[in-house]
Order: sequence, then structure tokens, then C-alpha cells
Amino acid sequence: MKSVQQVRAVWTGDEWELHFVWRVEIDVSDAPGESTVGIDLGICTFAALAYEDETAELYPLGCLKEDGYYFGKHIANCDDSSSERAEQLHRKWSNRRTHYFHALAKHIVERCVEKRVGSITIGDLSGVREDKDGEVKNWGKHGNLDLHGWAFDRFTNVLTYKAEMQGVDVNPVSERDTSKTCSCCGQERDANRVERGLYVCDSCGLVANADVNGAENIRKVPLSPSAVSAEDRSNGWLAQPSTVLFDKETGAFAPQEQVRS
Repeated sequence: MKSVQQVRAVWTGDEWELHFVWRVEIDVSDAPGESTVGIDLGICTFAALAYEDETAELYPLGCLKEDGYYFGKHIANCDDSSSERAEQLHRKWSNRRTHYFHALAKHIVERCVEKRVGSITIGDLSGVREDKDGEVKNWGKHGNLDLHGWAFDRFTNVLTYKAEMQGVDVNPVSERDTSKTCSCCGQERDANRVERGLYVCDSCGLVANADVNGAENIRKVPLSPSAVSAEDRSNGWLAQPSTVLFDKETGAFAPQEQVRS
């Protein structure tokens, strides 16, 4: 069953298009399994995933950064920021971001089905631009530019929609202290994150990829204390995530060694 919700005429710059928004009832699949995964969103690595089966994946943000610098430079060179050329560049840039978010969400959901994941826990970054007093944070010149175009809420919405189609629940949770907490022993210490990509716990000796350590902490947030304490997990995998890159030629994601140079 479906019904028209909205009709609008849109000028693309070359021609008019008529856009219809339909409300459609769809069948939702049963959950593929009972396993869980945690997702940590970031500026350099857009998404780090920590699975219950002791595997981890990183999705670098390189291609979106390249687009940001490319389109930002060409838009800045336009005589008028509201000119037809500038608007065309903005549309193309937006379309490329939209495709990236949809392709990544689709890929992650497919991985969840493969790994029989029934629940995704993702960091809620709704307050990432402000400090605890509500003031805008200063992330530095490049960090502020990256954060401005960092549509984490948009991606979470797309992921939620695609995951629900496959019966996978998506649960946004607070990221508070997940970056400085050891996912192995629970020690909280800012200095343990010795570099952007490295986490070393001076209590239990854990050495991990910092983003994966955060993702593993996020994965554990909705679990009961008894469920977490009952886990018998190794920790070597936290330091050895696989890297999955976006291939601009195919418009899809693939492990690093499979992406054409």
C-alpha cells in the first residue's frame, strides 16, 4: 500500500524535474542474529566498527575530505557564491556525500547480515560541536572545516532506515568517556590515548587502535553489567582492524588491498 505524501518541481540547472514522495509499507526482515556491533564515528576515520566476534573495521574519511577541498576550492573561485556555477558545484558535492552515506550504510548493513548482527550501537554525536557549557568548541583550522561538513546525524538516519529493513536495531548512545576508557579493564585516563590512532592502557597493558577501542566501549554500553563481565574475549584484535576504502570508480566499499590504485 502506498500514497503520495509530497509533490514538488525542482530545477536542476538544466531542466525541471517533478519529484514525488511516496509513503510505502514494506516488509521488514527478522533479525539476522543476536550478535552486536559498536560504531564509533570520527573526523579522520568516519566509522570504526567493533564486532562481538572479535573483528574490527575502519572506514577512513579520505574521499570525502578530497571532495571537500576540491569543491571548496572551486566554489571559492566563483565570482559570486550564489552564481549558477557555484550552485551546480554545491549540488554535485551534496550528491556525492549523499551517495557515500548511502553506500556506506548499505555496506555496513550487509556486513551485519553476514555476521548475524541483530543490534548496532552507535555513538550519538548530537552535542559534538559544543562543550559542556553549550559553547562552540574550537577544533583548530582544519578540524573546524571538517566538522562543518561532518553530517553524522544524516548518516545515522540513513543507517537506521537501511538496518531496520533487515531487522537490525540501531541504538544511539552517549559517547561520554568512551575514547579515554580501556575496553579491557575499564580504566579511565586521558593520557592512555597517546596518539590520535593509538590507545595504550598503563593499567592492563592493552595496546589498541584508539577508534576501535572506542567502538568496543560503545558496543558494551547497552549490555547489562553481568553480560559484560561474563564475556571471555581476547584483546589482540583491537590493535589489528581491517581498513575498508571507498572506490570512486565502482561507487562501493572494498577492503584496502582490493581497491584499485
